[in-house]
Amino acid sequence: MSDAARRNEEKVVTSLMLAVLIVTAIALMREGPQYDNVLESTRFFTLALFSGAVIGFIGWMQTFRVAPKLSLAPPHRQPWIAALTLGLVFAIACSWFNRTFSTPTNRSFTAEIDSLTTTRHERWHLTVKLSDGTYARYLITPDAAARLKGATAARIGIARGALGFDYVATFEPPARF
Repeated sequence: MSDAARRNEEKVVTSLMLAVLIVTAIALMREGPQYDNVLESTRFFTLALFSGAVIGFIGWMQTFRVAPKLSLAPPHRQPWIAALTLGLVFAIACSWFNRTFSTPTNRSFTAEIDSLTTTRHERWHLTVKLSDGTYARYLITPDAAARLKGATAARIGIARGALGFDYVATFEPPARF
């Protein structure tokens, strides 16, 4: 294969990988608000992203027999794009898996409602003031938002995520005695 044909092939592969990266980033924007409901969301996202990135980088190098090099020159940028893409895919998949296969627990806490707002696409966000004085924002369903309208506090139920990260699963007004 001539040098011109190889460079053209590298450009095509890189362009396709960048297109997949953009689509994956858009998918993460759709899944991203779900990270608000994970209690240790920063640690969870970081672990998922870096695990996927490492697997993507090593997988690309092993599959195509490319030696690792800290360079963004055309033949060496593809493993980095693959690493970033697979890192984003892992972040999306781990969030979905943790939430979908969570196990309800009997744990819950009550917090003072600071605000209940809606955004585009009928996404509702509940901002609460926690007992330590900090604020937390959660993504809630329209049904939960309807139940919490007019309430001053919310009872927040915790579920055990499938990957071990606790997930805020239910929102309801506190029981009145």
